[in-house]
Amino acid sequence: MIKGERKRNPADVSVRESRIHGQGVIARKGFLKGEPILAIDDSDPVVDRSKLTPEQEIFIDVFVASDGTQKTTWMKSPERFINHSCEPNAYVVTDMRSGVRRTRALRDIRVGEELTWDYALNIWAEWIGPVPCHCGAEKCRRVIQGNYFTLPREIQRRYLPLLDGPFKKRFRNEIQSLNLTAKPDAD
Repeated sequence: MIKGERKRNPADVSVRESRIHGQGVIARKGFLKGEPILAIDDSDPVVDRSKLTPEQEIFIDVFVASDGTQKTTWMKSPERFINHSCEPNAYVVTDMRSGVRRTRALRDIRVGEELTWDYALNIWAEWIGPVPCHCGAEKCRRVIQGNYFTLPREIQRRYLPLLDGPFKKRFRNEIQSLNLTAKPDAD
């Protein structure tokens, strides 16, 4: 069990074949917008990232922890199978008291729907891409690459309220310099 988490409850989701890529995480119950879906297990740190192969890199998670430090961990199942979407239905929020990161529903999610998140959200380093995107979203960017700071301004604006607390704190100056609260300009 994850510290500070009553129950991980992976029974609410299952890993199955995905229409997006290989395997994906499918909702076995409905989730309402804002509802926690799954606590992320960050208990297995990567000791030396420089020794990882490109094949291993896709199974790690690099994030800003609640204490403001950069953490690199091995992703566990089922969250390691959550695929990217340019119009995601989930995102990650850190409980600043416990440090537990949870996947939350960005909108209502139906039983049988694949859980997705945008790989660029809460990321500051260049992602290992570019790789072709197969999310099938109406506004698909066609390529998975970059990070929050390289996303189009319209998407940065839309994601601003979804930025995780530790990420916002660590990159406060960079986020403020984007001037995203100003009236939208012609992007």
